[in-house]
Amino acid sequence: MNTKLRIPEDPELIAKQVVEYYFTYTEANSLKEIEEIFNVSPRRIRKIISNELKSRLDNSLLRRCARH
Repeated sequence: MNTKLRIPEDPELIAKQVVEYYFTYTEANSLKEIEEIFNVSPRRIRKIISNELKSRLDNSLLRRCARH
């Protein structure tokens, strides 16, 4: 059985929606649920979320260093 490739038409829009959903609905943010809602592969979801978390961490570290 071949599965249909789930490549979004607008990856930046999907990434924005996934991040918004992930941080808005914290009680329901399993990869399986997000995968079903947005029809995106779990690998892509993990990549989107880890990139967002990394950028938030970098921003917070930069702010802390800028204060001193």
